Amino acid sequence: MVGGYNRPFRAKLASHVSVNKKAVRMRTHYGISREGSSSISSSSVDAPMPRCHCGVRSPIRTAWKCDYPGRRFYGCSGYGTSRKCSFFQWYDPEPPPRYSDVIRRLLEANEGIRSENTELKKTRQELLDELRSLQHTLYETRADLEAAISASTAKEDNMLASVATTRRRGVLITVLISAIILMVFLPVKIA
Repeated sequence: MVGGYNRPFRAKLASHVSVNKKAVRMRTHYGISREGSSSISSSSVDAPMPRCHCGVRSPIRTAWKCDYPGRRFYGCSGYGTSRKCSFFQWYDPEPPPRYSDVIRRLLEANEGIRSENTELKKTRQELLDELRSLQHTLYETRADLEAAISASTAKEDNMLASVATTRRRGVLITVLISAIILMVFLPVKIA
């Protein structure tokens, strides 16, 4: 035993780790952007990268807009730039025909979901804008109502003061009329 492990166990462990590394590379590879017709994979490859017509090593890319969506290939690193290199070589073996159909349907479903998500975001933004507008209108209406209530309260206070003044005047007038009547009908002799 070397390092606490026996050789058969280390061999099993090494093969398991190697398989897991490949699985991680595959997950890393398939998790990259699918915006363009191909993507560059950041995963390392066991096979050496071929050189393109420009003499540069060709990275592994992923085809998304062809008959084999998701299939990896070697393509010039100058792809999509001013260099016009047409180097192309498949990395993955040709998949079964059903593979392309399944991947294509999944991509179409994904595009439909993205489109629906975009529409939902637009609708959400429109609803948020409408909500803000309604809140603004509510605040303006509330301010108008508060001003109207304040004006109404002031008028009510004025009316109550006017009624109180009118009552006092009425009482005073009644007292004066009563005094006049008493003077007229009950003459007082001044001696």
